[in-house]
Amino acid sequence: MRVLLLSTVVLLALTAGARADFDTGLVKFEQGDFYGAQEELRPLADAGDPRAQYVMGVMALNGLAGEAQPNEGAAWLKLAAEQNYVEAQVELARLYKIGEGVEQDFSKMVHWYRRAAEQGHVGAQLFVADAYAYGQGVETDFVEAYMWYDVAIRYWGDLAVHARDVISDQMTAEQIGEAKRRAATIALPASQ
Repeated sequence: MRVLLLSTVVLLALTAGARADFDTGLVKFEQGDFYGAQEELRPLADAGDPRAQYVMGVMALNGLAGEAQPNEGAAWLKLAAEQNYVEAQVELARLYKIGEGVEQDFSKMVHWYRRAAEQGHVGAQLFVADAYAYGQGVETDFVEAYMWYDVAIRYWGDLAVHARDVISDQMTAEQIGEAKRRAATIALPASQ
């Protein structure tokens, strides 16, 4: 019992320390002290903190702490994205879309946008819907597109309604019904 308690105290202390270091690094980043931010965040990123990996990726991509390094930026973002860090998934998808720091690959773009969409990222939901509607990186699938537009309506409203209605003209009633059933199963975070 004493070992378990000691382990818990040590873990809490380390977590609090990591949080404080991240907060310090983030403050430096927001103040434009990118070298200071990098100094604070690099050890956390190396240790696997996805928030720190994301910020390191953004700094490397944009050359905020030296020369722009798109390949390094993409590598940091991928590490964070693989840990389900939504903002990193969206940024990595964008890189695959334009071929910055990675080889342009629309199927990987859709993969990362979809992972973010499934976590409730509303911008990613529209990108996924568009990808299926227009066959970019995936085969055209109006049911899947309609489903994601229907999910995106929860946030985007008329913009998503219009896009959904454009493709619905090319769908059967059964396909629309299936898309609506699928959309109803997508659970979004409570913040939406």
